[in-house]
Amino acid sequence: MRVRPFRWRRQAGFTLVEVVIAVTLIVVVLAGAYNLIIHAARVSRMARNHYIAVNLAKNHIERARNFRYADLYMMEESNLVMDENGGPANDGRFRRTTTVVSDVEPGLTSVNVAVQICNLRTGEFGDEQEFISSIFTDYLTVEEE
Repeated sequence: MRVRPFRWRRQAGFTLVEVVIAVTLIVVVLAGAYNLIIHAARVSRMARNHYIAVNLAKNHIERARNFRYADLYMMEESNLVMDENGGPANDGRFRRTTTVVSDVEPGLTSVNVAVQICNLRTGEFGDEQEFISSIFTDYLTVEEE
């Protein structure tokens, strides 16, 4: 009987080193994707908050259009905390301040609305805000005789 010398047989499969390298690469790629998703969500949330703030300010300016010119001063308010629908709320994420400046020019009044956005991490109102201003005038009417 003849004895054959021991030979390494080539086996199908992966070595432990190959598996560790593959898992490491997958973890690195997934970590990068996770950071990208988190950053995109944060930017999306910020854009949404600024969009809401602009609309809150525009809606308040639009409301001023329904006031008589002589009553525009009643639009003034300071640091009104509100929710995203514009309703007053103690735990709201937005804070609106409206100033009315009469006689910018003769017969012109400026209504300025600033809406601050609450920082969700700190829970405080910081520098992030949207600002809209509009000029109102008292239209001259012809007196009837």
